[in-house]
Amino acid sequence: MAKLIKAVIFDQDGLMFDSERLVAEGWAFAGKKFGYDVNEDFLRGVRGRSVAEIKAAFLARFGSDAPFDEMNAEKRRRTYEYVEKFGIPVKKGLKELLFYLKARGIPAAVATSSSREWTLGNLRQTGIEDLFSLCVFGDMVSRGKPAPDIFLLAAQKLGQEPQNCLVLEDSLQGNEAAINGGFVGVMVPDLTPPSEFLRKNLFAVCENLLDVIELFESGKLHN
Repeated sequence: MAKLIKAVIFDQDGLMFDSERLVAEGWAFAGKKFGYDVNEDFLRGVRGRSVAEIKAAFLARFGSDAPFDEMNAEKRRRTYEYVEKFGIPVKKGLKELLFYLKARGIPAAVATSSSREWTLGNLRQTGIEDLFSLCVFGDMVSRGKPAPDIFLLAAQKLGQEPQNCLVLEDSLQGNEAAINGGFVGVMVPDLTPPSEFLRKNLFAVCENLLDVIELFESGKLHN
């Protein structure tokens, strides 16, 4: 059944930018420095969550005396250092999709657990800041994904109902949040493949963001 879409909400890391790999490398670097194995198994379970929730999971995994704040700062420094030197890698089809939405008069928003500084820096560096109507950041809501709060706030600011908003996400937690909020959810997997639950409950799973354009062109999504 075709879905009426009046706005599109984008996750950031792993969806718009190939940054989850940078974050994983940053955690690996910090882990090696401090003597902790912050591996993909741990990161998969916390992607999309707030810093407070990640910290709680970290301390539960590695012990209450584990130096999360120091390691998080080291991870952040390492990641920013890479981006300043090489730029943030843009995911396939991002700019094409944003220009497509603009041409059709469909507003776009960013809803990310990441910080304002990180997000706006990436948008400006890649020249796409003006293609978004608004941004919602992790510190603007009390609960991180898979709670739908961040997407609900974005929809409210866009003046749209969840059922008329397309949410684009790469992570398990983010896509669960879209489902929990009653949004039209489309997963574009990055480091983690979709679960059976997501395959059954999402509107679609796409290989890249160019495939989202095809959903509109085929009439499965319309505005």
